Amino acid sequence: MIRSIAMLVLLISLAGCSAHYKPQEWPLRSGLIPESDIRGSISVNNAQSSKDEAVVYSYMGSTLLSDYNTITSVMVEQAKKELSKNFNVSESDAKKNMDISVHYLLSTYQIMYWTSEIRFTAKLGNGKEISKTVTHASGELQQDLNGCIAEAVIYLLNDPEVRAYLAE
Repeated sequence: MIRSIAMLVLLISLAGCSAHYKPQEWPLRSGLIPESDIRGSISVNNAQSSKDEAVVYSYMGSTLLSDYNTITSVMVEQAKKELSKNFNVSESDAKKNMDISVHYLLSTYQIMYWTSEIRFTAKLGNGKEISKTVTHASGELQQDLNGCIAEAVIYLLNDPEVRAYLAE
């Protein structure tokens, strides 16, 4: 009886617990983004100003919180790294920019794995705006969230409009 009460008190104390999710780059293997050329230089910027807390995971009283500015920062930095790895910069005075803003990331527990969805926009310097929704799945929650950000970078840098912009 005492064990049952102690277990109940422990479960009640854990209910409603929240932790902070700190997004990290999930490395991408070679070949996911084909090599290409960039005419001129490219500046990739974080266009998400909101630092309000957002729920990125919630299940049975366990919650992970983050903010979209921090998540966007990780996506921007990974995009910069992938651009330098997979794109050859030509000598040109053309200056290009891409402003990225993540406005949604949420992981959902399934049976024995997690699925996540990220929504973002990228405004190109030529005036075009790319909006994408990307999904990801993993057997581990942190990898699901971080992998979803990385997969968003893949989709962004493989987008035909983005590739055409970089080559113009």
